[in-house]
Amino acid sequence: MPSPHPNVNAISELATGNGNDATPLSQQSVVLTKQAYIELTWQANYWQAQHARSVEREAALTAKVASLEATVRDLPQRLYGTKSEKSADPDDAAESSPSRPRHRGQQPGSKGHGRSERSALLVVPARHDLSPAQACCPACGEAFAPFPGTEDSPIIEVQVQAHLRRIQRRRYQKMCGCPQVPGIMTAPPAPRVLPKSPLGVSLWTTVWLDKDLYGRPTYRLCEQRTHHGVPLSQGTLTDGLQKIALLFEPVMTKL
Repeated sequence: MPSPHPNVNAISELATGNGNDATPLSQQSVVLTKQAYIELTWQANYWQAQHARSVEREAALTAKVASLEATVRDLPQRLYGTKSEKSADPDDAAESSPSRPRHRGQQPGSKGHGRSERSALLVVPARHDLSPAQACCPACGEAFAPFPGTEDSPIIEVQVQAHLRRIQRRRYQKMCGCPQVPGIMTAPPAPRVLPKSPLGVSLWTTVWLDKDLYGRPTYRLCEQRTHHGVPLSQGTLTDGLQKIALLFEPVMTKL
């Protein structure tokens, strides 16, 4: 009897071997058209490529997860681990006893860094004398005579005081009859960071450093200046910083 599908090709024939080695499916043959065979072959190659890409992506993600887990393990050590601004010498570390608990701060017997150099600070002399009752002998009442020299002891002080700089522009009156010159002339106004702004250069410098260098919120700066007698509006400072930032654009383009 002729086949109803004249244009078919057999992909698999009956499996060879005895009846004990053959499986039920190996005793059956499958016939497909040439087009179906090409489509199945293409799909097999496609899904094999997709599987290979998935394996590569999984390997990359696994490596990334391992790196992130290592970073997470390192963060608690950075936040809560032992910190020291001065590294200990190997000899000092060997001599230290691990049985004794280590206290915070400067350790007994360790080398110190000495006093900090503060020669750039302005020195303001402050004279301290004995009171009239202490400047005489308590037994006979004889007055003490001054002795050359003083015993000095430095004390670091920080005094921040805001002030109002009043600009007084001098006016002049002409004494000639020249028509091209006005009758009264006034000195030019003082330069300002922002036109018509009452805030001076020193205040804007403080605001800029406090914002960009130290990262402190603007409202905290306003609260601090209020304690110093200079109430400032947060909106005024924010608007001024945005305008000052435009002044740095020519500098940033040259960098």
